[in-house]
Amino acid sequence: MFTIQKRVALILAVGLIGISLVAQVPSGQPVEQKGQRIERRGEAQEVKGERQERRGVKNELKGERKARQGARMERKGEALVAQGKVKEGQALERKGAHRQAKGQAQAAKGARQEKRGARNERKGQRKELKGQHLENQAK
Repeated sequence: MFTIQKRVALILAVGLIGISLVAQVPSGQPVEQKGQRIERRGEAQEVKGERQERRGVKNELKGERKARQGARMERKGEALVAQGKVKEGQALERKGAHRQAKGQAQAAKGARQEKRGARNERKGQRKELKGQHLENQAK
């Protein structure tokens, strides 16, 4: 059997292990603070998403405007060609076509930004919920 010294050493070892395990368990306060941090990040992400959506709408509008300008320029170029001013008309047509292409590209960029903004808003909402959930767990 065990001697008294071995029993005391075993009891001390078990006690020390138990104390170290209890010290590792996080208390409610750090978890709650983590929840608050995650919630704040979620709010920031939502704001970022809204900003991207606004930027996307603005880009789409600019793109549409440029496309309309390009179409007008092409029509003017065709009219100049019809009048016999071929070089000026062709130059204006090329410039109009280029402007239209730029406008369409910018409108597409705006659509992508809107989509990205919506995704960031959803991410932010999920983070907020996760933060609230962590806070509730800590209580």
